[in-house]
Amino acid sequence: MAYNNLLSTHHHYSRRIPGSVRGYAKAQSIRNSATGQGGFKNILSSVRSRSSINRFKTRGLTLADYRAQPVISKSRFRPQPLPTTNFLKNKVLNQISDQSASTALKRKNRFQVEPKIVDSAEKPERNIQQPPPSLTERQIIEQSVQKAAAKYNLPPGLIRAVIRAESNFQVSAVSHAGAKGLMQLMPATAKDLGVTDIFDIEQNIDGGAKYLSRMLDRFGGNVRKALAAYNAGPGTVIKYSGRVPYPETRQYVKRVLRFARQTA
Repeated sequence: MAYNNLLSTHHHYSRRIPGSVRGYAKAQSIRNSATGQGGFKNILSSVRSRSSINRFKTRGLTLADYRAQPVISKSRFRPQPLPTTNFLKNKVLNQISDQSASTALKRKNRFQVEPKIVDSAEKPERNIQQPPPSLTERQIIEQSVQKAAAKYNLPPGLIRAVIRAESNFQVSAVSHAGAKGLMQLMPATAKDLGVTDIFDIEQNIDGGAKYLSRMLDRFGGNVRKALAAYNAGPGTVIKYSGRVPYPETRQYVKRVLRFARQTA
């Protein structure tokens, strides 16, 4: 172990001594060349060149070199381009339009009234019927004539002829003897026929048609005798065996038959 240390120490010094010798010899040669060839100026220039070489190796790039060739680093993230002027302008306009639309919608909802829903089960819809159109007096007369003719099995033309001969279709007509209405009913006869309002169109025509139907039944369907009995009474017709001598009654029968043929 000690022997090895001695050997290593000897070897170490043996390696350092030749190196120092070589350095001393090199320095001596430099001094000899400096004194012999260039003098002090050569020594100074060699020192300067050596120091500049060492300074460049230790300090690296200078500030002037960095400015002349700047280092550009590469990033893995690609930078986003800046938005253009048109894009910013459209974005601002869209925001303004959205705000105005929302403001208008709020105003509309503020004043809008929700429709009221009515439950059909609670409040059924009323069926409003339109009133029938008003009829004229002549139309009411015609309807009453048709109704009475169907009721008592009489020709409508015969009923119209009697009305024309009696009152000429005057609803409020009154004779000197006291007969009233369209078919000139006497108050006692009208009461017997069930007429309560003698000037009512429908009641008056119904009562007159009913009385005429009775006279026809009484005289076996003979129209002349039935008309004579309607004017002068059934007792007068029976008294004269159907040939009533009164000129008024004879003229009456002729007129009614003529009107009936005209209306038939």
